[in-house]
Amino acid sequence: MKRTQPPKLGEFHRRGISTTLTVVDEALCEFEQWAKGRETRSVLHRERNTLSAAQRRALLAQIRDMRAVLRELDHELDLEGAVQDAARAIWAKASALREHVIELESRHLRRYGQPPTGLAEYLDPRVADLVKRLDRIASAVSERSEEADPS
Repeated sequence: MKRTQPPKLGEFHRRGISTTLTVVDEALCEFEQWAKGRETRSVLHRERNTLSAAQRRALLAQIRDMRAVLRELDHELDLEGAVQDAARAIWAKASALREHVIELESRHLRRYGQPPTGLAEYLDPRVADLVKRLDRIASAVSERSEEADPS
């Protein structure tokens, strides 16, 4: 690739470039986890990592090369990366999931047709429990932790 001097960027261009490349870098982190064998298994969410050894090596090589380009762009364009705070990310995801879970209440499920008899009595209390627990997750990360910040 031909080396050229980067132009002076305005703040809006810098922010736009930084935002997009930060999202790319975040995706690379996830790709790297899969290339290193990640397979998450939970109750309903499961990953099947069928990547071959050759695919894993190829992914890791491309990730390494992409990160070299990202480092160069970061340095040359004076980009602003983002630091994702785990507590804020958990709070945001729990809050967003809360709205999706509420949509599982039987009154909302009518959009798919009349729910079967007994579904409301069975599902609605469990939905309410899940919503309450998502609220507790959001609340747990909203409180200042003495372990995280001893000041």
